[in-house]
Amino acid sequence: MRKTRRLVAVGAIVLGAVGLALLFGDGLGRLTGVQAFEDYTLDLRQQTTPESFQEGRGERESEIVLVLFDQLSFEETPWLSPFPRSHLAELVDAVAGAGATTIGIDVYLDELFPALNEIDSGDDRLRDAIDRAGNVILVSPVVDTDSGPVVASPHPYFTEVALDVGTAELPASFETFRVGTLAVHSGDGLEPSFALAMYAHSRGLDVDSLLAAAWQSGRIGLPGLPEGFGEVPQGWRDGTDEGGRGAVVPFRILFSGPPSGTLTTDPVGSFVAQGSATAVDYALFAPEAFRDKTVILGTGFHAEDRFRTPFYADTGVRDDGTEAEYTWMYGAEIHANALQNMIDGRYVRPMGTGAKLAWMTLLASLVGGVVFWWGTALGALGAAFAISLAWVVPFWAWAGSVYLMPSVELGSFSGVGAWVPIGTPALGALFTYVGSVAYVAIIEGREKRFIKGAFGKYLSPDVVAEISEDPSALTLGGEKRPLSLLFSDLSGFTELSEEMDAQDLITLLNEYLNVMTQVVFHEGGYLDKYIGDAIMAFWNAPKTVPDHPDRAMRTAILMQRRMRALNERWSAGGGREDLQVRIGVHTGEVVVGNVGGEDRFDYSAIGDAVNLAARLEPANKTYGTRNMVSEATLALASETYRVRELDTIAVKGKDEPVKVFELLEMEGVELDPAKERMLPIYEEGMALYKEHDWAEAKRRFEAAVEVCPEDGPSLLYVERCAENLAAPPPPDWDFVVRRTEK
Repeated sequence: MRKTRRLVAVGAIVLGAVGLALLFGDGLGRLTGVQAFEDYTLDLRQQTTPESFQEGRGERESEIVLVLFDQLSFEETPWLSPFPRSHLAELVDAVAGAGATTIGIDVYLDELFPALNEIDSGDDRLRDAIDRAGNVILVSPVVDTDSGPVVASPHPYFTEVALDVGTAELPASFETFRVGTLAVHSGDGLEPSFALAMYAHSRGLDVDSLLAAAWQSGRIGLPGLPEGFGEVPQGWRDGTDEGGRGAVVPFRILFSGPPSGTLTTDPVGSFVAQGSATAVDYALFAPEAFRDKTVILGTGFHAEDRFRTPFYADTGVRDDGTEAEYTWMYGAEIHANALQNMIDGRYVRPMGTGAKLAWMTLLASLVGGVVFWWGTALGALGAAFAISLAWVVPFWAWAGSVYLMPSVELGSFSGVGAWVPIGTPALGALFTYVGSVAYVAIIEGREKRFIKGAFGKYLSPDVVAEISEDPSALTLGGEKRPLSLLFSDLSGFTELSEEMDAQDLITLLNEYLNVMTQVVFHEGGYLDKYIGDAIMAFWNAPKTVPDHPDRAMRTAILMQRRMRALNERWSAGGGREDLQVRIGVHTGEVVVGNVGGEDRFDYSAIGDAVNLAARLEPANKTYGTRNMVSEATLALASETYRVRELDTIAVKGKDEPVKVFELLEMEGVELDPAKERMLPIYEEGMALYKEHDWAEAKRRFEAAVEVCPEDGPSLLYVERCAENLAAPPPPDWDFVVRRTEK
């Protein structure tokens, strides 16, 4: 029952924690800082990207070449801005002549400069170069305005001869550039991004047809583009979201490596970058540097058009062993990274919703399970382990599988770029730990307090603590189960009460009951009740005790030992006669549970087995014994005891006979020497008695009495043998003695 309740509680806590983590991580991620944390940890993973997306080893080769206006280029020009368009025209002619397949100009050509044209006719020369090349794509930035983002087109003078125009969305200067653009919402359709336009034309694709199909289907179809990226909102397509004009269709850029040109040689994983001052010579004398390449022309020196990336402020090592800092990345290289993603068909691949929920649920369940089944201390270790997994697995999924198992495909977790979130799953594990600890402290703490309050007086503290930790062993409702029951009564106490002062009597009784109760508790028994000087106890409820017959019999033996010790102490203080305790033990099926009214009830047992155990205790008077145990208890005992058969009796009101024995001691414990000599003689007499040899049996029992004059069973059987000799019972007599007294 408790296991089921705990499973339900764990399930509810896990679901609640996962839902709360999703709310804090995804829904309110920007407010809570979780989104910033995810971005930061993704940046860390970007810095661990292997050198080659294809093989995971060695240097990458790319068809993209950067031509950057570097410091040397600016030093050779008479002005810094705008950069001479005549030089730009010279670059276009050079790389086009060297065989470049596509040329992208990442310079915003928004206006003409008539005054400068009088010097070098730069506008005209650039227009003519673009026209001659026939494969030039211009950039069109997306500009934020009061009315929303707007696409700022280049001057028509250049767009008329360009192959195409691609948009570029620029983040704020303090933001890290992580998100690339596939297209921009413009009018009743989509305009391609700068990278998408270059990709499409370098592959001979009709970019307008590609975007028209995306407008109809709701998704831009690029090879390898992960689910969740490339989606065209329905509101754009049906015209209900007019505010979406100028908004972009984004994707996460999987960066190849740190900025080019940072180190003395290109960092492994970055792109080949040529300075514009030397690019013309390269195109002339080493045209293979540009042949069949996609060339991007852009800034590589100015404070303009440079951005933070995941590699910002990271460090690398030059060939000479010295460190160099990766700082800014220029816009042209960011376009190159976005274009490379499209060429390779490899992107940052977010974890799918289903997989994410499964991963979060797994971590949360791990924490909840440990807290509920192993406690809050180990639960803290479980939470730490789960949070560690929330860190380790994402980094392994990002790139580790390439190094550890390059030949193994693991679905969405193979290769490079699998983006498994860290913050949200870790939050889920943390929330689960807090919720589980709170549940254990409040709900189960209340349950433990109830158990301690209800059973603290009736069970030993150790058993109460054990039940408190595992209430599944506790059944408070009525149920049938086998119990071993013990009834005890203090012989001679009534007479003693008439002689002693009331206060002394209560002191003596309390001492006796305390000693006997401690014995019951020591053996894991449940103290049902005190009835004056009588005690009722049982085993195997409310906590399951497999060896309950042994515990009950050991308790009877130990109670007799404690009684002897009490008599010795009491007699030392005065000439009081010894008191004797009579005990009856029986095992049988009873109904056990809460018994009573609405306002007051007790945990107790009822049934025939209870009545029989209660009748065995006074039956000791007939035989002059102190411990009487039923055959049912002996048959279920796993240990061995020193016993002797007493009789087969049918208690008052019951026809079914029960064989009863005197419980003498534990096996191996010696008795009084006289009793040790007497027992074999008694057994011989009992065997003869069962054979109806009354005369010989009587002689053996008389011999037993000679050895042990006060042995009650031997004296009883001497009388019975005499009676049977005088009036023999029938030959088919079953030896059952039917008691008429309780």
